[in-house]
Amino acid sequence: MSVKETRNMLFTFAERSEEQDGRGVETLQREIICDSVMKFFPDINSEVIQYELLKSGLFEPTEWKSVKKIVRELEDKNVWDIVKQEYKYLRELWNGPKVSIYIFPIKKASTRRTKDFPRKNGIAYKKVLFLFVSPDLTREEVKALVAHEYNHVCRLQFVDSPPAAITLDDSIIIEGLGEFAVKQLYGKKWTAPWTNMYSLEEAREIWKRHFTPGLQIKGVRNHQLYLFGQTNTPFPKWIGYHIGYQIVYTYNKKCGPFVMKDLLLKSSDEIIAGSDFAL
Repeated sequence: MSVKETRNMLFTFAERSEEQDGRGVETLQREIICDSVMKFFPDINSEVIQYELLKSGLFEPTEWKSVKKIVRELEDKNVWDIVKQEYKYLRELWNGPKVSIYIFPIKKASTRRTKDFPRKNGIAYKKVLFLFVSPDLTREEVKALVAHEYNHVCRLQFVDSPPAAITLDDSIIIEGLGEFAVKQLYGKKWTAPWTNMYSLEEAREIWKRHFTPGLQIKGVRNHQLYLFGQTNTPFPKWIGYHIGYQIVYTYNKKCGPFVMKDLLLKSSDEIIAGSDFAL
């Protein structure tokens, strides 16, 4: 397990798409990219894998014309080497598990319209990690992405539950630990904007009123509203991510300081109980 050589499959996808004049590119993407990771998901088919990856940031099949250019730009930024070095460093630092890492262009990466489209994202599972990146990321932004997502892998090893059995409180702490890892390693400058999106009073009120009754809701699919928020609901944008970070931050401040290797082994109940969001 390691950082996978996705450049070859990306070039193959672009070349075969060109040969077919852009016809059937959705199927090509599924055959070349999604089929190659099916070993990590024995209970689902490649159509579901493709849907999940596209939802998380994988470039759209119709963007095939820009894939070669983006890969070369990512090579010029040494993205694969940066990820390899960071993974090795973090695995030793946190005593983390082996994982396979796949790097792909993020959707709309060629537009540079960062206001409209995210420039980086990732999705973590216990044995595999997907990173979706734009060529204009700085070295520090790539490292922060790896730290956040690999931290999830480490935490998932501790939680040791399938996605359908993970509770909302665990989901919130998973996200909080991921971004707190970025702060510990690289400083607040490189943390996500949602870490400071709300005041402590606002966050605690929303937590008490709308989160605490549902902390045992199971299934990561059922946590999306709580984590991401939604207009015209009691859950403002990124509220679950913000609360998760603030729980971990205030716990570490009140009961620590802890190194991340130790934080990763503490239960969600303990972290919440020692924070400013104690039930």
